[in-house]
Amino acid sequence: MIRCLKYFFILFFLPNLLLAQQGFTIQNTRQKTTLDFKWINNLIIIPVEMNGVKLNFVLDSGVDGTVLFSLEDAENLEFKELAKIKIRGIGNKEAIDAFWSKHNEMRIGDYVDLNHSIYLVLDQEINISTSIGVPIHGIIGYDFFKNYSIRINYVKQTISIAKDIQKLRRRKEQFQAIPLSLIQNKPYMNIQVQFGNTKASAFQLLDTGNTDAAWFFQETFPNIKCLSEQHIVDYLGKGMSGDIYGKRGRLQAVSIGDFEVKRPIVSFPDSTYVRLLLGIEKRNGSIGNEVLKRFHMIWDYPNQRVLMRPNSLFATPFQYNMSGIEIQHQGMQWIAEEYDEDLKKSINSQNQFNNSGQRVSTNIKVNFELKPIYYVMSVRTDSPAAQQGIKSGDRLLKVEGKECQNMTLDQINSLFKMQDGKSIDLELERSGKPYRVTLVLKDLLP
Repeated sequence: MIRCLKYFFILFFLPNLLLAQQGFTIQNTRQKTTLDFKWINNLIIIPVEMNGVKLNFVLDSGVDGTVLFSLEDAENLEFKELAKIKIRGIGNKEAIDAFWSKHNEMRIGDYVDLNHSIYLVLDQEINISTSIGVPIHGIIGYDFFKNYSIRINYVKQTISIAKDIQKLRRRKEQFQAIPLSLIQNKPYMNIQVQFGNTKASAFQLLDTGNTDAAWFFQETFPNIKCLSEQHIVDYLGKGMSGDIYGKRGRLQAVSIGDFEVKRPIVSFPDSTYVRLLLGIEKRNGSIGNEVLKRFHMIWDYPNQRVLMRPNSLFATPFQYNMSGIEIQHQGMQWIAEEYDEDLKKSINSQNQFNNSGQRVSTNIKVNFELKPIYYVMSVRTDSPAAQQGIKSGDRLLKVEGKECQNMTLDQINSLFKMQDGKSIDLELERSGKPYRVTLVLKDLLP
């Protein structure tokens, strides 16, 4: 399932800053290592230890460096050297200030780089944790992939790494090898796209930092009507340089090698927000995790190829947020919850009852827990949420009678992607006053 709010990290660094890096090596005798990842809102979240501090990073093949943009929960992180630079990404803002730091120790399990360069961005507006629901401190891309073969198993949520690619595949597994072009340290491939009754070739970035199925730059198909009349204008996400808007619609098919992915929901960002990308020769867009997750994939940068075969997710239908509201996690609050200490004791413990036969306890305890707070970030025009009067800034209290403080952001978003005509009861709060609405989900991309 795709998520309407996406974060795309397309950065442009000075190439000479990357030349000094040797990169990661596996520090065990088997020369193979496997790590678990968290699959949250169509992003791969991996555990990283940088200079002795444990962090969460997004694995993003669409960036050519490592970026740290949040020091939340990482106040003890130290850097040996810092040099001021500017970086730029997709969005509608200008370049932003950053720092380049080298000689950092980066450990991802047994996968270790003792001389790792990073880019530190201190812009407080860049905070993807609020839209993922867990602390995210940075992103890592080309450095992770460049020296070894990397197998990503989206079903089991594991990543296996080895120098010998044969260690990553079982004997009877049949993969198709598809050539990659590494441009500015990012992987591109040729695919086939069907827009209505028209078929076209497209040169796409393979982008694990893109939570959508695909992006297409409509300006690069000047003689083709890419979208049918059934599409929506939507907020597509946030880049390193600002917000991104565009159109969203359903295509007939996208073909990668011999594999045809049918009826994907894809996005067409407005050229205003991606003008920096249109200058890359021949590029037509990106392929994101909503398509990539449907394959067993072995990334083989040393031989400029990727090995693919369909997995159990291949035929699952493409869905999207039909409610029209984007929810973000906005901090935590302390919640007092009462519980009865006597209920934790053995069944033979003494119980007291009142005249009505109700159990009476004299051992009530109060437990304080940190719980998440959720707010409406945006509302799509003419959506079910807009028709019910929901506004940006409203606090979300309950979904289907369940308190949101006891739900993850992923769980909340999944309820907005159910079947056409499904009713969803919400309780919200505006200016301290609660109110209730019932949304009827409507599929505008049948």
